[in-house]
Amino acid sequence: MTVTVENTHLSYGSSDAPVKVEVFLNLACPYCATFFENADQTLKSYIQDGKVQYIIKHFDKPREMLLYGTLANCFFDYKDPEKIYELMKDFFAKQSEWHEKDSDTIKKMLVEEYGLKEEPETIDIGLQIVAEAVKRNVKMVPAVFINEKEFQFPVELDAKQLKDEVDQLL
Repeated sequence: MTVTVENTHLSYGSSDAPVKVEVFLNLACPYCATFFENADQTLKSYIQDGKVQYIIKHFDKPREMLLYGTLANCFFDYKDPEKIYELMKDFFAKQSEWHEKDSDTIKKMLVEEYGLKEEPETIDIGLQIVAEAVKRNVKMVPAVFINEKEFQFPVELDAKQLKDEVDQLL
């Protein structure tokens, strides 16, 4: 079965990999932080072995608690997915330190601590991902699709379940 994937701007692993793991997430969501950490630990060897393509889609969902994640996403240069991955890893790890601050403080942090600047092209990418999320009926984050099999709240995937789902497809 061939899986066609849209919005592969943040794609890790081979596009020829037999398993596609797509996640819609937001940097301000604590459940997304947990999924990101689980996926980071679980998928690394599958990605290196060419078995999994991991696609991250930052969902700029218009929900109050997620707005600061959207703000941070506006500073990501999607032309450098490896750097974004490392930034996401750091932002999720430090989420409790920044996600409830005000927008000016967060912008200052992004510029001064991380050397980032607002990336106008990211707005267009964000809108493409929002359109895809609407089309795929994504209501909550994280929403995970493994070869189009959907895992969305109230179903959550822990590291073992993620590994089991991938192994079943290999």
